Amino acid sequence: MLIKQVIEAFDVLDSSTVTGRDVENYLRGIKADANIEVYELKGPKGSTDMVKVRIPGTRGKASGGDAPTIGLLGRLGGIGARPEMIGFVSDGDGALAAIALAAKLLDMQTKGDFLEGDVFISTQICPHAPTAPHKPVPFMGSPVEMSQVNKEEVSPELDAILSVDTTKATV
Repeated sequence: MLIKQVIEAFDVLDSSTVTGRDVENYLRGIKADANIEVYELKGPKGSTDMVKVRIPGTRGKASGGDAPTIGLLGRLGGIGARPEMIGFVSDGDGALAAIALAAKLLDMQTKGDFLEGDVFISTQICPHAPTAPHKPVPFMGSPVEMSQVNKEEVSPELDAILSVDTTKATV
């Protein structure tokens, strides 16, 4: 059950000042030695923080094993559309799903439960995504191009990809 992690992750993400480092700090509070990478990705309409979490499995490729690697990609334009819309927006649900899953898998490992294969989780953290005018609410945009995000997230190491795409009507 992921209810606890969804609530905690939402609490971290629902901020006009949230950064990828805030997400990293939250996840490290669960498992201090977690393999987490955070960096800024710049695009034509601004920048976003990329967050990547690699969770090794007992027979995963990271340790020389042969178990498949799955990638979970939280796709979105942004978690916020400030100043047009205040608060966390539904476009951010992809990031929320990815971060909550990372938190759950890291918590499982601290309690002695490990998956066989490696899990790669990636999303972006952008509390101020660009928007385009639309009624009744503005359409979400993204500061970066999807092709940029694909280059960051999709790799030959992944045997399967689950994309949680909550972009809806992103422009």
